[in-house]
Amino acid sequence: MSKAAKVTFACSCLFAAGTIWFVHKSQEFERESMYQGVIRDQERRAQRAQNIREYDETRALHAQLVKDQPDVKHEQQEK
Repeated sequence: MSKAAKVTFACSCLFAAGTIWFVHKSQEFERESMYQGVIRDQERRAQRAQNIREYDETRALHAQLVKDQPDVKHEQQEK
C-alpha cells in the first residue's frame, strides 16, 4: 500500500470517528434539553396550581370581607 493510500485511509477513519462522536454528543445534548423542558413544564404546572389556589383563597377572603362590612352606599343614601 502506498503512503498516500495509508494517509487517505487514516484521514477517512478519523473523519468517520469524529462524525460518530459529534452525533453522539449532539444526541446527548438534545436529550438533556428535552428533559429540562419536561422539568420546566412540571414547575410551570405546579406554579399555576399554586396561583389558582391563592386566587381562590383571595376571592373567598374578599367575599367574606364584603359580606362582613356594612353597605356604605345604602347608608349614605338613607341620610
